[in-house]
Amino acid sequence: MRPVPQHRGHPPRNRRTKSCTGCCFKCQLFVSYLLVIIGILFLALAIWLYFFRGDLIPLIQSHFYIYSIYLAVICGIVNVIIGFLVHSAINSKCVLVLYLLMLIASMIIEGCLIYFTFSYHATYVQELEVSLPNDMLNSYNNDHKIAKAVNFLQRDAKCCGSNAYNDWPKPEVEDHYLPYAKTVMQRVQYVPDSCCKSAHQRKGCALSDSPNNIFYRGCLPFLKEEVYNNLNFLFTVTAASLVLHLANLLFGCCACFKSDDDEEENPFKDYDQEMHLFD
Repeated sequence: MRPVPQHRGHPPRNRRTKSCTGCCFKCQLFVSYLLVIIGILFLALAIWLYFFRGDLIPLIQSHFYIYSIYLAVICGIVNVIIGFLVHSAINSKCVLVLYLLMLIASMIIEGCLIYFTFSYHATYVQELEVSLPNDMLNSYNNDHKIAKAVNFLQRDAKCCGSNAYNDWPKPEVEDHYLPYAKTVMQRVQYVPDSCCKSAHQRKGCALSDSPNNIFYRGCLPFLKEEVYNNLNFLFTVTAASLVLHLANLLFGCCACFKSDDDEEENPFKDYDQEMHLFD
């Protein structure tokens, strides 16, 4: 007479558990694909800020801005790795534990990135109002990086000076030139050639400070808006990634615990396989 296993009286519960485990794995897989997209966004944003807008970095005194770009690169790489590691994590509990540890590490890094962007967001306006005029007046002629950054800013924003073109100091006229001061002042260039409206900006094009020749508006509002938008982009992408990490961590823990429950709820698995041999 064939013995009847006791656990066969509860098939619906086992099927429900397996269905819940499969649902957790599917949700985890979907969230991981979203993390790959977020990781690519992190890398694209960091590349844009460092390689295409990197000439403006010397004008930003705070280290929080450049640290945020570096952390964005790290977050992007880790997110892409986590996204592609999910397939192995579903099939192996050891890889799943490693996967969850990487999620926690990535969440810590993104927490630091949110701290940097939020902290600098509160102080960047006051900092730029002081640092930009100082760089133009005191460092432009002495620091090549500052000069390159200021020229890039003035060309890109189509502006001149910090608040206006007359922020650039006019040269003083010596006493013996006083009868001809007006003529001398017109012939002495005191603004950089990057202030010119001309597309070619040949050397000496800013000799005349006529409004038809150079830009009159200042560059400070443009730089404030640039930093503001970049910080907002970093903060938004990081916040979205952090939410996905929390959801992924929840689904991963759920899948891990459900796998343990499956093994505990089926103690007669080996017994069933042995009895099947006698059929």
